Order: sequence, then structure tokens, then C-alpha cells
Amino acid sequence: LHYYFPILREVAGMSTIFKVLLVVFYECTRSGVVVKITYFAGSTIAASTFGFPLFGPIACGTIGGCGGAFLPFSKGLDPIKAGLASPMLTAFVGATCFHLYLNTSLSEGCVDAKAKAHVFMTLFFIAVGIVNTLGLSASAAKTVAVKTKSE
Repeated sequence: LHYYFPILREVAGMSTIFKVLLVVFYECTRSGVVVKITYFAGSTIAASTFGFPLFGPIACGTIGGCGGAFLPFSKGLDPIKAGLASPMLTAFVGATCFHLYLNTSLSEGCVDAKAKAHVFMTLFFIAVGIVNTLGLSASAAKTVAVKTKSE
């Protein structure tokens, strides 16, 4: 998008409202990808140890929600050498919660559980995206060395 419309980066830098709007659109799309990939993988991968496939759908949803961090594949695991970035961590949490909610007794009796889980995942992604974009996270505690007079 920035390749075809380079002015977007400048406008997003000047307008907080536009920046938040872009975050909302991006996170809505990303949550849709995580939901579709996790749900499809859950219905495709055969169960092994548990009554439902556990690790495969979560891994697929996490990789799908990373936003292409591992592409091209020649990068290997370089994107996670310094720790998980926020999109990777939120994709993992979202895929895990979504998959476990739908495949355990937590969603029994819930009408349209998949859609409701999708809405909550989208709200979680948007909240984390806005906090990161606007720099609203708590700063790390600073340690200050105090020198005392030795007698």
C-alpha cells in the first residue's frame, strides 16, 4: 500500500485519528485471517492425543496472523531472535483462545460461538494495536544507582 501511495505514511504520521483508523482496519483483517486459518486447520487436521487437534490449528493460526514476518522463507527464524513481536504474540494468544474456546466445553450452549469469539479476538487485536501505535504501554522501571558517602 505504501508503495503505490507513499503519501499515506506521511498522513498517518501527522494524524492520530487516521493512524488509529488504519490500525482498526488492519487488525480487523488480521483477526479474520487468524479465525479462518485456525478454524480450517481445526476441521482438517486429524486429532491425535486429545479429542480434537490441538497444536496444528494453533500453529497455523499463529503463522497466518504474523503478517508475513517469516516471508521469504529464506529468513528462517530470524524474526524471532530478539523475541516475539506484538503481532506474533497476539496472533498466538488469539489463535489459542479461539481454538480452545470452540473445541472445549466453554462454548457449549453459546449461540453462534464462532462469530462471538471472532468479535472478541478482533477487539483484543484492536486494543493491543492501538496501545502499541500510540505508545500507551507502561515504561520499564529505571534503576538508578545512588552513591553514598563512605565514612
